[in-house]
Formats: sequence, C-alpha cells, structure tokens
Amino acid sequence: MNLRHTQTVTTHRSLYGRAFRVSVAITLLTAVAAAQTAFSQSSNDAMSLLLDQNRQLQAEIQALRGQLDEQGFEIKKLQRDSLNRYTDVDQRLSDLEVAAPQTAPPATAQRAQGRTSAVNQASSQSSQSSQPSPNASTRPSLQPAVLSEQQLYQMAYDSVINSHFDRSIAEFDQYLGQYPEGRFVTNAHYWKGQAYLYLERFEEARSAYEIILEQYADSSKLPDAMYGLGLAYQGMGNIQRARQMLTDIKRRFPNTGVANLADTRLLSL
Repeated sequence: MNLRHTQTVTTHRSLYGRAFRVSVAITLLTAVAAAQTAFSQSSNDAMSLLLDQNRQLQAEIQALRGQLDEQGFEIKKLQRDSLNRYTDVDQRLSDLEVAAPQTAPPATAQRAQGRTSAVNQASSQSSQSSQPSPNASTRPSLQPAVLSEQQLYQMAYDSVINSHFDRSIAEFDQYLGQYPEGRFVTNAHYWKGQAYLYLERFEEARSAYEIILEQYADSSKLPDAMYGLGLAYQGMGNIQRARQMLTDIKRRFPNTGVANLADTRLLSL
C-alpha cells in the first residue's frame, strides 16, 4: 500500500514538473513572439518614417530647383533691362555728339584731308590691281556652309540663353522652317515662347506655348509650356486664366519642380 502510494505521488510530481516546464516554455515562446512582433512593428514604423522623410526631402529639393529656375529667369530679365538702359544711354550720348558743332583746326583738317586722299589713292590702286586679267581663270565663289539640324538649333538656343531674344526668334523660325518634323521642334517652340516672354510680347508667347499644348501634348516640355502660358496670361492681364493654368499644373503634375513654381506664382496673384 505504501509502495503504491509512493509511486503515485512520484508519478504525480513528474507530471506536475513536466506541465510546469511546458507552461514555462509556452510563456517564453509567447514572450519571444511578442518581442518579435513588437520589433517588426517598430521596424515597419521606422521604415515608414524614413520613407516619409525621403519623400519630404525630394519635395524640398524640387522646390529649391524650382526657385533656382525662377531666380535664373529674374536674373536674365535684370541683365536684359540693364543692357537696354546702357544701350539707351549710349545712343543718347552719340546723338549729343552728332548734334554738337564739329570745328576742326585748319592743320587738323589738312591732315585729315591728306589722310583721306592717301586712303582713296591706295584704294584705287588696290582696286586696279585686284581686277582679273582677261587670261586669268576666275575661281568659283565659296558657298556658305549648310548647318546641320543640331547646329541650327544650338545656334538659336545659344542666342536666347545669351539674351539675344530678337535674333533667337528669327533663328528658331529658320530652324522650324527647315526642320518642321525635327528632333528639337518642341524645344524650339518652347524657347521661342520664352524669348517672347522676356520681350514682354505676351500674345506671341501665348501662341508659341499653345502650339505645344495642342500639337505636342505628350512632350516632356508640356508642364514647362503650361507654366510659361500662365505667365503669358498674367502679363496679358488675364489673371483668371493664369490662375486656372497654374492650378491645372499642380493637379496634373504634383510633387514636381514646375508644380512648386506654380504654387509660388499663385501666391503672388
């Protein structure tokens, strides 16, 4: 009887020990699983935070690029205005010099007359010597070199970048006339519009930009052309259309540099 009771107690203790160990193991596994879940959740939160910060930094960089473009635009305009003022002052000084009486001393006039006679005599001799003899074979005149598509576009582009806006417009027209289906047609219309915009010829700028919107809507220049068109409307005094165009840029091209420019411009309207 005592032996059987002892065996029963021993078995009961063994089962209780196993149950206790199993309970401890389950508790440890639960704790580990909870820790892993918490760590995974923390990692996901950290990753989401990093992604949000990255997107915010990208938006700030695009905004800064847009501000740089806008400042570059204003600098070009200031340079053109300064050049126009300088040219105007220089022209006025030239007019004053022409209007002033020119009385040269006799000796100076004689020397000037002598130099003129010498120049005329030398020119006459040079003209006579340059005439071909009847037996001399005449050389064919050299034809001007024909510019390639890229060279012609680059020439017009350099003109607008260097603030030679009137000349660039003529050169872009020449390019578009020779290469109506060329590789740089969209860019040519855009920079032609920019040149008109710098010259404050807003109606002509509007026409140049609208060609891109109507015929080259799949071009990468579309958002820039829309922004230029908004500025042209603003220059024409059509503030409602300007607001509509700038708002459309923000809707169609969010989180881009041109959208940030449009947002900044809207604040000033």
